[in-house]
Amino acid sequence: MSLKHAQNKGEPHFPHDYPDCPAGARFQEEQEAELLAKFRRRPPAKRTNYIKHGCLAPFRCPWQQLVEEWQLIVKEGGGEEAVATMEQEVTTPQSNFTVLRNRKSLRQLSAWCRPTSSKCQRARNLGSTPPLNRNVAAALLSAHGGSSLVWTRLSLVTKGQPEQHALVCVPTAEDLQLVRKEPGCTGPQEPLHTDHFKSRVKRPRKKDHNKPGTTSSSSAKPENKQSDPASTSVPSVNPGPDPSSSSSLTNPSSSCTSGLTLGLWPEPLPSVTSHCSRVTLGWVTQGDFSLSAGCGEALGLLTVTGLLHTLLRQPDSQRGLVLLRNPGSLQYRFAKINIEV
Repeated sequence: MSLKHAQNKGEPHFPHDYPDCPAGARFQEEQEAELLAKFRRRPPAKRTNYIKHGCLAPFRCPWQQLVEEWQLIVKEGGGEEAVATMEQEVTTPQSNFTVLRNRKSLRQLSAWCRPTSSKCQRARNLGSTPPLNRNVAAALLSAHGGSSLVWTRLSLVTKGQPEQHALVCVPTAEDLQLVRKEPGCTGPQEPLHTDHFKSRVKRPRKKDHNKPGTTSSSSAKPENKQSDPASTSVPSVNPGPDPSSSSSLTNPSSSCTSGLTLGLWPEPLPSVTSHCSRVTLGWVTQGDFSLSAGCGEALGLLTVTGLLHTLLRQPDSQRGLVLLRNPGSLQYRFAKINIEV
């Protein structure tokens, strides 16, 4: 009940939405184990194949990996000097991520995420906060570091109901043009991915009575039942070692693939930002349909580096527009960013 109340108010809930503290990190580990156990209890035919949906981590949010990758993305676009510093930073240990809680910086980000299409909004933003440019964004990143996350509230533009651990992605220039032409459009769609691990996942064997070794025993079963009652247990005895078990002992690759789960990416994960057709900004921690707002709303965390990088490349009339996609869906939906101060 307290979680739903915090979601309606648009406030973070402890320890769900505090991943930068020990309690929040432990809660995410316990939540991942619980959701993974629930997923494995379902029959394999009834499970969602998250690999085909392009979802790397459907039960957790790898915040540290997201922050480090966005730091590399920004430095790669800076020229040869940025590439040299990127190579040096890969060898050094990365600093842990933090959640931005400075009210002055949150006010600036909140003002920059609002579209400045009308004259009154443009005048209000210019009077309270400086206009967004590369120098101001670089000053904000240097003040708080590049490994920061910001708490955001996302409101869907059209229909849809966001779910937990949904992806928040950057819209492309074609997506923004599509919204400008058709304001009520649903959004782009993620192409179906290929599951390369499906053939390596070991599935439980079904008892096949049509095999050559079992046909004779099954046909002789009625005769043995009349002659000797103890002979009924003979067909259930394994006459020799199972070839699959012997190959698993001799072949090291089969022992490595025994830990794979159908529909889930194994560790270590590939790039979380560039795995899909849209670059990932963050994830949703809470999501549902809001009766007070009359639309689907989600609460989550976005990387500050990626958010500033996105806002600088968006037109003024469409700032703060992102894409949201649920883990078990291929459909992207447009959403607006609102940073609560």
